[in-house]
Amino acid sequence: MLGGVMWVVKGGLIMLGGPDPDLFIPAQLFFALGLLGLHTRLAERGGRLGRIGGFLAYATVALSMVDTPYSVFFAEDGPQTPFPFNVTYFSAGLAIFVGLVFLGIVTARAHALPGRWRTLPLIIGLAGLLPVWVLAFIHLEAPVVVLGVGCMLLGYVLWAQTGEGLQQPVRVT
Repeated sequence: MLGGVMWVVKGGLIMLGGPDPDLFIPAQLFFALGLLGLHTRLAERGGRLGRIGGFLAYATVALSMVDTPYSVFFAEDGPQTPFPFNVTYFSAGLAIFVGLVFLGIVTARAHALPGRWRTLPLIIGLAGLLPVWVLAFIHLEAPVVVLGVGCMLLGYVLWAQTGEGLQQPVRVT
């Protein structure tokens, strides 16, 4: 939820003509932790797709743990970021959305979330793969805000469901 809030604040400030608050990299770490939470929520029900999504979740957390301190302490001001940072930054961002696609497919098949929320991870993952990357290059922040709201909703659904007894859906292979 916190990563989604950061994206909404970032996109909202830029759309209102304010300065860029540089929340994208810290938000990426929170998204990575949320992806790991979704993988944990699926437990062993994910089969091969769940394992791939879980691997991407762990890889994203590792890459984000490298990116966040780097962006705070060592990032240069300017349009070009140094070599190791731009590779890990891009890889972590891509892994988040690809991981959401894999875990979204598993979530929908395994009925791991209640009713209408089952497809939310898949929708966020697919929406994030193309529109955000393309529109971010032309500095249009509306998709960032929409995806931030989607991630806030997903975080809320995962958080709200933790205390309730969960169904034990069939394993997805």
